[in-house]
Amino acid sequence: MTCEAAIPSTSGEEPPRIVRIRDAALTLFVRHGTEAVSLRTIAKAAGVSVGLVQHHFTTKDNLIRTVDDYVMTVLTESLAAPLASAPGDPVADAADRVTSLFSNHIEVVDYLCRALIDGAPIGVRVFDGLVEICTGYWAQIQQQGLTQPGLDPVWMVLNPLTLVLGMFMLNSHLSRHLPEALTTPAQLHRWRNATEVIIASGQLRRPGPEPHRD
Repeated sequence: MTCEAAIPSTSGEEPPRIVRIRDAALTLFVRHGTEAVSLRTIAKAAGVSVGLVQHHFTTKDNLIRTVDDYVMTVLTESLAAPLASAPGDPVADAADRVTSLFSNHIEVVDYLCRALIDGAPIGVRVFDGLVEICTGYWAQIQQQGLTQPGLDPVWMVLNPLTLVLGMFMLNSHLSRHLPEALTTPAQLHRWRNATEVIIASGQLRRPGPEPHRD
């Protein structure tokens, strides 16, 4: 498939044109990088005129910033919701958020991975944003008395993030060693369970059973 191939809509309803342009740009940027894709190519993929793209965004840099902002919004909304005041299993909660992001927004994940590899400014922005999200997440868990004592405060945050980003970036290679693609529900569930055990056993203090009362 060439980069000028039309990109089908994923919803039953026709999305607003500006959203179609943004989504087309996201898909093409993932496949080819931002430098290799022109506004004309994006317009053709979105099924609109290049004049309409220029009307909404003026320049490709503005369109790239729109895609960057969309990626940040999806990541933040998917991962940054606060924990419940007394979650039954905070690591399972985080793992569920990651697998939901991977299942429902794979192109956002792929865009993130490409930006990190290319060293693009959005890669730095997203990585630092993820560190901030994870720092707040683990601070909540620590405040609830659920972390092991003596953990390195920096690596307590970075190690789980490394596991997640490694899964994102090595998706195709990991899939070669699995019975089916990592993106399938069964393999994502398998990753979720295995990762939960690794993090929970190393960083979490499990609450003991309630004392028996006569």
